[in-house]
Amino acid sequence: MTSGNPHSQNRSVVDLKYHFNTTVKVRLPETDAMGIVFHGNYFTYLEVGRVEYLLNLGLAEGLRPIRDFENVVVNAHLDFKSPARLHDVLSIDVCTQEIRHSSFTFAVRIRHKSENRLIASGWTTHCAIDENFNPIEVPESFRSTISKYEGWGS
Repeated sequence: MTSGNPHSQNRSVVDLKYHFNTTVKVRLPETDAMGIVFHGNYFTYLEVGRVEYLLNLGLAEGLRPIRDFENVVVNAHLDFKSPARLHDVLSIDVCTQEIRHSSFTFAVRIRHKSENRLIASGWTTHCAIDENFNPIEVPESFRSTISKYEGWGS
């Protein structure tokens, strides 16, 4: 169920198969004095993409991005390739890159929608946790839903 090490090369994140896509329009508060998206806001776009991906798979519930267990981000990485500006529509591609015993990694590629220009790419790695913030095994229901959607093992 894994597709490699997310830390090996970000280039592999760009070239992954992405089955899910959502869009976001750049808003004024997300830009800096130069009129481009402030770098920290790209992590918000990663979160938007991840939550929409999970909603699409029926894995989210109410305010909880994952309904069956809690999780925390343990690693987040982005490579910036070109700027995005006010009112640009950005296409956010998301896939699950791997699921390990207690962690899972979402890969994300952000492109300028009308130009198909790569803006940024990266990943977030999450750890499944119990109520005391101790790592737990990623539940089988989550694994199987992701595996089926991503076409692993087929």
